[in-house]
Amino acid sequence: MSWTDFLTTIFTVYLLYYLLNLFFDLFLSPKISTEENSEDEHFFAETFSPELITLEEKTQEAVAGSVKEEKPAVAISSGPVSSTGGIGLKQLFSLAKDNLIEHTRAIPY
Repeated sequence: MSWTDFLTTIFTVYLLYYLLNLFFDLFLSPKISTEENSEDEHFFAETFSPELITLEEKTQEAVAGSVKEEKPAVAISSGPVSSTGGIGLKQLFSLAKDNLIEHTRAIPY
């Protein structure tokens, strides 16, 4: 069997396989109608009624909220943070070439 015969056979088998898949998907698979309700859908009934909020109620709530004294949020400090600033890519490669920075992998120059 030559390579041409082998490749032709493989191509024919794949073409037949994909044509059968296409035929099955288009004509033999069950059709899903969009008119019927699907069993996979979930419907949730609202358990609350809508409430009308006016501008006066909002301003009264805002005034009442501003009267309350809130404690300032305390952040946990991780210690002093210092930075020497950014450097360019060329500077980074030159520092790596001079072994002035620690790098974990070799950088191709």
